[in-house]
Amino acid sequence: MESALAESTALSQKAEREYITLRDSIKSMTESWKHDTDRLREEMRKREDKLKKEAESVGKKYSLLAEEMKEAQRHQTTVKELKGEDSKIRKEVEEEFREEIRKLKTQVELQSHQSDEAVETARYVVFLSCLTSHP
Repeated sequence: MESALAESTALSQKAEREYITLRDSIKSMTESWKHDTDRLREEMRKREDKLKKEAESVGKKYSLLAEEMKEAQRHQTTVKELKGEDSKIRKEVEEEFREEIRKLKTQVELQSHQSDEAVETARYVVFLSCLTSHP
């Protein structure tokens, strides 16, 4: 009986040691998993923060780009309007110059005609004076 008791006690102690070893191993694995999951959570949080900052930066850049595009379109519209206005003014100025040139041409032709008449009159007067001065 003593031998059975000693064997039973030895088996019980062995089982208890194995239990303690398994318990400590499970506890160690649980702590290791907890540490790993905490580290993964922290890494995921950092990545999410980084992605959030990048998304905010991209959003700001997009807004700025959109505003710059609107401004560029406004400038294009202004340039087109100014080109149209320039063309209109240029045509008006050209027409005024043409009208002024027509008037000047008319005046030159009139003065040329008057000058021709004056020359003819002067010739006639010289001719008459020649006739009257020589008998």
